[in-house]
Amino acid sequence: MFIGKLGIRKGNKMVGVILSDLTKLSKYQIKLASKVLSQAFHNDPLLLYLFPDSTERENKLPSMMELLLRIGIKYGIVHTTSPKLEGIAVWFPSYKAKVTTCMGLLNGGISYFFKLRSKAVKKQNRFYNYVNSVHERLMPSHHWYLSIIGINPQYQGRGLSRVLFGSIFNQIDNQNIPFFLDTNNEKNIRIFKRFGFKILKEYEIPDTNIVNWAMIRNY
Repeated sequence: MFIGKLGIRKGNKMVGVILSDLTKLSKYQIKLASKVLSQAFHNDPLLLYLFPDSTERENKLPSMMELLLRIGIKYGIVHTTSPKLEGIAVWFPSYKAKVTTCMGLLNGGISYFFKLRSKAVKKQNRFYNYVNSVHERLMPSHHWYLSIIGINPQYQGRGLSRVLFGSIFNQIDNQNIPFFLDTNNEKNIRIFKRFGFKILKEYEIPDTNIVNWAMIRNY
């Protein structure tokens, strides 16, 4: 099943990527998909830092995930395991990996920023400004960036991450382009290692108690 095509430049050549056997997330599925990701990331260290109160986190996470999905659909690839949305992943080519405020505002971010309020937005901006600076230093060449991957808690442990990773790897591995991701959840490291990622750098985010792991999967 054809779900999408996106190009990334390698030298003077634009390399196309066609993803198959997966479902492209449509705009009509964004609301439901945002709820799935919110459940998957409810206890993520970054989100605990942004929203220490559990009720506030539950209320605001769907808006945060919805904005990311809207940006992902416009500038990258967002796909899921099936129309049931058991698992969802968002990928960006490296030249679109840094999600800017402008990208957010152009994709419905005004209501999102208003809902989060200034304190959480400032914390989020400080976090991502630092992480993006490390990302750019570590990966100056073209690559694919995994922004987020989440499995509905009801379906975790069924090998769905392998489905999400497998199709993309099969399409991109022969293009000699690496993959990059960040995680601040230590439990995820062993999962990503199973798919060929290795730790490139471990570092602490200033003014937080969050440790981040930058990981790469070479071709």
